[in-house]
Amino acid sequence: MPPRITVICPTYNRSTAILSTLDSVRAQRMRDWELLVVSDASDDDTDAVVAAVAAQDPRVRLLRTRRFGSQSGPTNIALDEARGEFIAYLDHDDVWEAGHLAGMWEAFEGGARWVAGRARKMTEAGTVTSTAHPVSLVWHPEIQLMSPLFENSCAGHVAGLAQQVGGWRESPVGLEDWDLWLRFADAGERCTTLLDRTVTLLDDPRTRTHSLERQFTQEIARFETPREARAGYRALSDARLRERELAATRLDLLEWYGGLAERGELVLPRGWQGGTEALGAAVEDALATGGTVWKGLALVDRGTHVSLCVPLSTMTGEHAERYTRYFRTAMRHQMAFLEDVLPAGSVLR
Repeated sequence: MPPRITVICPTYNRSTAILSTLDSVRAQRMRDWELLVVSDASDDDTDAVVAAVAAQDPRVRLLRTRRFGSQSGPTNIALDEARGEFIAYLDHDDVWEAGHLAGMWEAFEGGARWVAGRARKMTEAGTVTSTAHPVSLVWHPEIQLMSPLFENSCAGHVAGLAQQVGGWRESPVGLEDWDLWLRFADAGERCTTLLDRTVTLLDDPRTRTHSLERQFTQEIARFETPREARAGYRALSDARLRERELAATRLDLLEWYGGLAERGELVLPRGWQGGTEALGAAVEDALATGGTVWKGLALVDRGTHVSLCVPLSTMTGEHAERYTRYFRTAMRHQMAFLEDVLPAGSVLR
């Protein structure tokens, strides 16, 4: 009998540190799974470490590929090898709580085709640096356009779904998971989210996620001269405007979530208390821990003009364009803030 769930774990040179990840799968209360560990041409002892575990547990299989340099290629190979009805993803430096697969399986049995759970981030020393706010598990295709929402170690889907939308795509800038989730949403899939925190993500500045450069930007304003551009940059960077900036963001998010709720299209996470009436308070609570909105401001000389931009963590230029268009349309209070702070006529609509 094929397993119910195939767990896919791409790896590269993780050595014995991968054991905690493998152990977290083997400790799952839901036992009907196979684990495909895909070595991206590791050149240390990672393959031997995984092979030793596989010798003890036949549910664990080691696959070895040529060197891709990212998770997409190895993951696509594993998807073609998978025998399970459903797919769950796990990075080689993350771990699951014992009930993770059971929660996903319950959602799948209830008819879900795409499921995501809640995570926290932790350093190697065991310090928890953040936990996903419940409001980050509120799902809608328009929210998915504007935010990655969850990492791949939190997610799973019915077998074959990734291939139907083109599989995992290679990218020099990362964000392969956000790219896949967005293509799911564009294909009409809806995500079932779970409020239980069952995933721990490694928070390590040495990982690939922290080293990748963001290649795409949201263009905020244009100026005819470098002098005007520098003045605009200084104006938007003024720390004294932070409260006004956050107030505009607050109004936008409250209206945004409220409007999506009125349309009846929001997906609230399983375990959420209070229905859509609790959204406002949840958004307020999430904003209480937020920082400045316009992080990483930069001036870019285009030859004919100078652009004031903010970097976007999108995988493609097409996604960055969609993000920018949506922001200009939906976030009217932040747009009004920009037009009030920056020189007349410079803000792009």
